Amino acid sequence: MHPCLVASFTILVALSQLSICGGFALPRTKHATESHNVLSAIDDENGSTSLDFAMDPTGDEAKSIMNHLSLSSEQHQQLAKLAVLVTDWNTRINLISRKDCSKEVVFGRHIIPSLAPKGMNEEDVIIKSQQRVVDVGTGGGFPGLPLAIAYPDVDFLLVDSVGKKLVAVEDMADKLGLTNVKIHHGRAEQLMEKFDVCVGRSVAAIPTYCFWINNLLERNGHLLYMIGGDIDQELLDQAIIDTDIDDLLESSGASDKRILVFPEETVKKIAKASGEKPKVPRKTKPTLGTKRKKRAKGEWAKKADPTVPKQRGYENFKRYDNLA
Repeated sequence: MHPCLVASFTILVALSQLSICGGFALPRTKHATESHNVLSAIDDENGSTSLDFAMDPTGDEAKSIMNHLSLSSEQHQQLAKLAVLVTDWNTRINLISRKDCSKEVVFGRHIIPSLAPKGMNEEDVIIKSQQRVVDVGTGGGFPGLPLAIAYPDVDFLLVDSVGKKLVAVEDMADKLGLTNVKIHHGRAEQLMEKFDVCVGRSVAAIPTYCFWINNLLERNGHLLYMIGGDIDQELLDQAIIDTDIDDLLESSGASDKRILVFPEETVKKIAKASGEKPKVPRKTKPTLGTKRKKRAKGEWAKKADPTVPKQRGYENFKRYDNLA
């Protein structure tokens, strides 16, 4: 074998071994993986794993939380069924981390914290009857699906840029009988609707997320954001509500995240200061004139008909020295 080919093969083998061992990873699209990256970073920083938050969907702790949140036995059954559906779909599509994935992990790590807004005091309630709520970056349906179960009289739109995840989300909503859930495949910046509340769960850094959703909120609307890890004090000072999810659930160790609530005008202020720029191309008016058909690479241009005279525009032109 040629020495150059041997060297190339050796390099490829070495690179593949590095990839398997975690030495490097191929770049992934930012918005398709951002939620996963943020959640992983939070787990690493806190030294916690998904197993630490596993909970039996039918156990005493789960029942205690359901009672505290004033959820019915029927809603409890729907939430337990959701844990099974997510676990099943996760074997086909990577909705959540597949490491230690079980119905107990899905229920304790993902479903229970999503219900935290239900535990807010009456004076702090953000999600109210007959409102319209958008879940931007829903991923595997969190927090949107658990909230739709907890608030059957609220309309939810679940938004994500990854279409295959929304296929799973829509199927789960159908199997749960949720008539108050719709999905949208695309980016938040492309939506032209307004909502009373936007909810999100560790999708991106707060300034970036505010930039994405700042045009979706009604006047006097709110962003309700679930996030863990260290948050800049400047951002915390602008939140009108800052509460640990454990406190809202009255269950110690149920979550390592908190809920932050920002009013619409503050969201716009944070978005403006974020330094982010629109990444969605704006639609422009078509230019005048006939659009030329683009030929495929290597394709020959069609030969003109030799019997048809060319239209040069000067057929009747006469030279000066031929004029009578």
